Amino acid sequence: MTRYRKYFLISRRCSLMCIFLIGSICFLGIYLFFVPKTFNYFAVLAKIKVKENIDLSLIERSTFPAKEYDKPETAKKPISFKSNVSSFKQFLLNRKVGELTVNAAPFASELDYIPSFRFVINERDICNEITPFLILLIATKADEKQHREAIRKTWGNESVVPGIKVVRLFMLGVNSKEQNEALLRESSQYHDIIQQDFLDTYKNLTLKTIMGLKWVAAYCGGANFVMKTDSDVFVNTEYLIQRLLRPLMPPPQYYFTGYLVRNGQPHRSNESKWYVPKEIYSAERYPDFCSGTGYVLSGALASKIVNASLKVKYIYLEDIYVALCLEHEGIDIVPPPENYLFNSYKVPFSPCTYNRLITSHGIYPDEQITYWETLQSNKYVCGK
Repeated sequence: MTRYRKYFLISRRCSLMCIFLIGSICFLGIYLFFVPKTFNYFAVLAKIKVKENIDLSLIERSTFPAKEYDKPETAKKPISFKSNVSSFKQFLLNRKVGELTVNAAPFASELDYIPSFRFVINERDICNEITPFLILLIATKADEKQHREAIRKTWGNESVVPGIKVVRLFMLGVNSKEQNEALLRESSQYHDIIQQDFLDTYKNLTLKTIMGLKWVAAYCGGANFVMKTDSDVFVNTEYLIQRLLRPLMPPPQYYFTGYLVRNGQPHRSNESKWYVPKEIYSAERYPDFCSGTGYVLSGALASKIVNASLKVKYIYLEDIYVALCLEHEGIDIVPPPENYLFNSYKVPFSPCTYNRLITSHGIYPDEQITYWETLQSNKYVCGK
């Protein structure tokens, strides 16, 4: 027995080494499998917070996945961390703001297409009695009440041209519960707000514009013309109607014009506000497009753009996206009769200058009122 003892010792050492090696391999496998998953989860969260600067502390995470934007009768179990990364990303993108389920598109690469959203505030009956000549779709944010009030008193007044039916609609996504409650009160007073349950951020401006065009297609398809603009734009609606639109009657089937930009190039620096990486848009030139500060289209074209949006890859620059939809449908943009009519910058004010333009960008609420009142008192002096 003594002479075999050394062999037993050698065998025991081998067994211990084998156990150690097997344990090390198992530990390494577990580490390599779980750690990347964990970091991917936090990377997704960090990406959303950094790219859109969203304060997640103000937003409750939904405990159930949104299905057709209706809460199920019985809440499902919270999403487990055993689910894969794409499920976790969807979990982050579907949240609750106040009592609303919000589907947010925090950065352009998250969407390959535009999903459906639910109307939180709608004005579906506006066109029931009379078909409007012009619908004004005005992109705004919840905290821009002064802008909306100024527009209602000036160029957005629906009686701006006697005998011409104009409809004014402010377009919004959702933010905090308090802001949404204030918007509901404002809507009940003026009936000029439409809102869907996407998060109201700059990079969701495309969603906001498509919402407005969907509204036109669904509830007011017979409208002659539609204008999309922003709440910091001065619009000479009188000149728009009298100089540009009335001479076109009956309206062309597919008419689209505005401040025309040709040979635009994507911004490839990630420091730019308009940064678009190659994986989102690979071409080195944009199609011709009209600045989102103000463009006009025939009412029949709204449904064509909406239909194209089901096929055209999402990009958060809304004026570029609309141009891509037009290109997809083979529709050419019509240059404006004069280049000075539409402006994407702030035109220095003088009553006779503003009497012969349609848009000027970067206008504050008090300026809207001052410019409009001065224009009204001088329009016969300057002439049309």
